[in-house]
Amino acid sequence: MKTANDKASLGYKESRSALDIRIQAHRNYSSFSLEEWINRSLPLKPGDVVMDIGCGNGNLFPSYEKKLGSTGVIVGMDQSEDLLQKAASREGASPKVLLRWDMNENLPFIDASFDMVISSFAIYYVDDVKRIVNQIKRLLKDGGSVFLIGPTDRNAAELYDFNKKIFGFGRDEKINRRTNRLEMEFLPALEEILGAVKSEIIPSKLVFPNREEFVRYYLATLLYEESAAKAAYAPDAEKLASIDMPAWEISKEMIVLCSTKQKTKEK
Repeated sequence: MKTANDKASLGYKESRSALDIRIQAHRNYSSFSLEEWINRSLPLKPGDVVMDIGCGNGNLFPSYEKKLGSTGVIVGMDQSEDLLQKAASREGASPKVLLRWDMNENLPFIDASFDMVISSFAIYYVDDVKRIVNQIKRLLKDGGSVFLIGPTDRNAAELYDFNKKIFGFGRDEKINRRTNRLEMEFLPALEEILGAVKSEIIPSKLVFPNREEFVRYYLATLLYEESAAKAAYAPDAEKLASIDMPAWEISKEMIVLCSTKQKTKEK
């Protein structure tokens, strides 16, 4: 019997091509820029050491570097060697350490090594929430912060409607758990282990110029990949483009959780 912490139940290995397609769509068609939000909201400063859990192809590194400068350090971790190779090819001001690592394993760094830990649309695939939050607490310096970014339960409703038209079934247990996970599991775990948590809901939309770009994005999602595997049927782009929708857009509501490690009181 699979448990809630079974690796197969939520785990996902990203492909470089699919990630590139989705990142480009968000840059071209989104009403919200995560890069601009990082520049505006993250309290990074020159010389800080930052860990990015599930860093993917390093697309957010330039935003960190604007604040870290040449004296800061970025540590990027991902399980995909292909994505890490792309991240390694990025030139920037800040030195980088890239590590192929499964976030279900203990994070391989000494205590109090990081000023900030960030995970954007990645950490909710982990097996054990409390374990990784405890790991993050161990690695943060006193006064260091963690920022977790991911979907809410209201995210991408239009995409699930489109998917149901194709395959005939709606959101399953895995999807429900992933989209609820930051609010339902990570928020209380952060409160228990680190203390006070600030949360911010960010509404946004992807508005595609035509159905072809909408379909291209959909084909690059885990939703399509898992649905096709479940149905043993993989419709192509031409077939998908023949399916009508009221509008070629997707709501992309996300949540940001932030917590700070308080200084340990001396006995």
